[in-house]
Amino acid sequence: MSAGVHVALLVDDAAIAAAVTAELRAAGHTVTAWRADAPLPAGVRVVLVDGLEPAFAALDVACDLVVLVDPSEVALFPEFPRQLTDFVLEPLRPGEVAARVAQLAALEPRPERERQRVLSLAVEASSDIVELTDPRARFVYVNPAYERSLGFAPDEVVGKTPAQLVRSDAHPPEFFKALDDTLARGLTWRGTLISRARDGRYVHFDTTLTPVADRKGQITHHLGIKRDVTEELARQEALQQANRALEQARDAAVSASRAKSEFLANMSHELRTPLNAIIGYSEMLMEDVAPGDQAHQDLQRIRTAGTHLLTLINDVLDISKIEADKIELLPERFLLADLLAEVGATVEPLARTNDNRFAVVAAPDLGAIHADRTRLRQILLNLLGNGFKFTRRGAVTLEAARVDRHGRPWVELRVTDTGIGISEAQQKKLFQPFVQADSSTTREFGGTGLGLAICKRLAELMGGEIALTSKVGEGSTFTVRLPAEGDDGVDTARAARRAGQPLVLLIDDDPEVLDLARRMLARRGFAVISADSGARGVELAASALPDAIVLDVKMPGMGGWEVLSTLKLGEATASIPVIMMTVMHQKEVGQTLGAADYLIKPIDPDRLIDTLRRHTHAATARVLVVEDDEPTRELIRRTLEHRGNFVAEADNGQVALDRLDAARPDVIVLDLMMPVMDGFGFLHALRADPRYAALPVIVATARTLDERERRDLARTAQQVIEKSAHTRQELIGVIGDQISALIARRDPAVR
Repeated sequence: MSAGVHVALLVDDAAIAAAVTAELRAAGHTVTAWRADAPLPAGVRVVLVDGLEPAFAALDVACDLVVLVDPSEVALFPEFPRQLTDFVLEPLRPGEVAARVAQLAALEPRPERERQRVLSLAVEASSDIVELTDPRARFVYVNPAYERSLGFAPDEVVGKTPAQLVRSDAHPPEFFKALDDTLARGLTWRGTLISRARDGRYVHFDTTLTPVADRKGQITHHLGIKRDVTEELARQEALQQANRALEQARDAAVSASRAKSEFLANMSHELRTPLNAIIGYSEMLMEDVAPGDQAHQDLQRIRTAGTHLLTLINDVLDISKIEADKIELLPERFLLADLLAEVGATVEPLARTNDNRFAVVAAPDLGAIHADRTRLRQILLNLLGNGFKFTRRGAVTLEAARVDRHGRPWVELRVTDTGIGISEAQQKKLFQPFVQADSSTTREFGGTGLGLAICKRLAELMGGEIALTSKVGEGSTFTVRLPAEGDDGVDTARAARRAGQPLVLLIDDDPEVLDLARRMLARRGFAVISADSGARGVELAASALPDAIVLDVKMPGMGGWEVLSTLKLGEATASIPVIMMTVMHQKEVGQTLGAADYLIKPIDPDRLIDTLRRHTHAATARVLVVEDDEPTRELIRRTLEHRGNFVAEADNGQVALDRLDAARPDVIVLDLMMPVMDGFGFLHALRADPRYAALPVIVATARTLDERERRDLARTAQQVIEKSAHTRQELIGVIGDQISALIARRDPAVR
């Protein structure tokens, strides 16, 4: 017999109300008279209304609605805006109302039934397969999507196993053993299952299998959710094949381009040899012929034509070398003023050709530059030659000045002419090989259009750039910008030592970060030197020996981890504290964030003890060892206890969290790879608790092949700071605090 429920009565007829109330109370139910304009009493499971029209007042009640109706009202049910739970025809028969209420009392409350109904509809309508099996893998239920995907109707499926219906033999026995073991432990399994449909197709499913347990914890069913990803995988495979084809086509094109360039380079060499002979012999014969003689004039024409042709071949050779990546720069340190004087003397005769004025304007503080002198001379001669060629009875000026860009010294060389100028449309294609402003320019002035392309690429190879501003009819200005040889850090280091300032080396390829960090750290009393590449940073660290280094991880060329490794292998730089700045993947953040130190397995006992003492500042300590490997855990425990420490143990991260309050450790020794909860999860949970936010954690990890370098390098860094966790000013503030702490730790006199 079902338990009584609370019934609200909306009945105007006093006789009917009295009879129904008596009948329901006799059956063990609670009855409350209710008015439609009053709130529904708490706990009401059933509302009983006399008549269909009064029932409109109970449309919004969440519980079951039962209506006492005249037989004539039954025809109006389809027009009623709500589904009635039940109805009783009048005149009422004794015990009928109580029987209907008893049936409802035996059911779940209406909101729960409604939720189950909607859920059932959703499962039935789902495009994903929803299946329910018993512990022996026999189907108890499948939704219609099963038939759509695999061709088996629900009534064919129930009572059978997947192996009987859709076995594909695509998975080895070990695959299903691992799957069954996961479910037997009460864990959810996720992966890809391949099934064979009724028509023989192989269908790939992105699958989630979850054990369902009763109140006693016994697994009674397995719930499976499967999404057909066959077409998606096929599209991915097609995309990968297309990408591979594109890569092969690109490689073939690059190879062909390089082969062309190599051919041109070889041919240029073959052509230059006889041309040099022609020019040499013409000059030699000219010495034996009188200048006014016709033969002398002919020899002069031969020499001029040969020289012009040799110039063109040299240009082709240069552009071919650049495109074939065979150009070699020979950088050296030289005074820029000397090069300008040499270039000026060389081009002076060209200025007189078209009656042009020429001037060199050099700033007094030009100093030295570290670049390829020959290639820079080639750039200037080409730009000046163009200026003289396209200017008549005007002026050509070569200006040079030292400027500061992003906190680094640069040299700007500007060649300005008052010639014909270049339109905006022509400027866009001017630095392309074999391109001149327009065809009329080629007819009138000659040339191949290679000079500017060569200049641009040579400037870029030296770390600089070329910019152009021009206006038709007024002239042009070509600006060459090259990095100058700046302060090598030694002078700054000496000045910092004399002033008692801590010296910081910033290594970052982002000029904005360098500029902001330099200014912010300078305000806090630090002397700062900087490098915009890893290789330059290693050089500065060795020459300046800073008190601390701030190093970005993500840099082109020599990356941050490689820089850190090089610094720690260097005898002079190994002891310099390094603060890493990086934007890291979540797992990498978990690997490094909050770890006070790193040890590589197998653990050296003496190193372990030294590390513990460094972080606890005591001879003995309470240590919590979190390690799933029992022999390793035993070794660490015995080593620590032998030195007088008190040791608590945990075989995974979850157990360690449960034992924290009881163990009250001074320091934690943590393995990373563990079952249930690994070291990453433990670190995140530990740092989320304010009580343990500053508790030292020493990570002990195995030297695995794919993670060896990063973990070994992370061991040598004093702290890792995540860039995305701060604004730039906050980031610099954090860095400044860390540098101060590190320097104070190294030299107590600084405090």
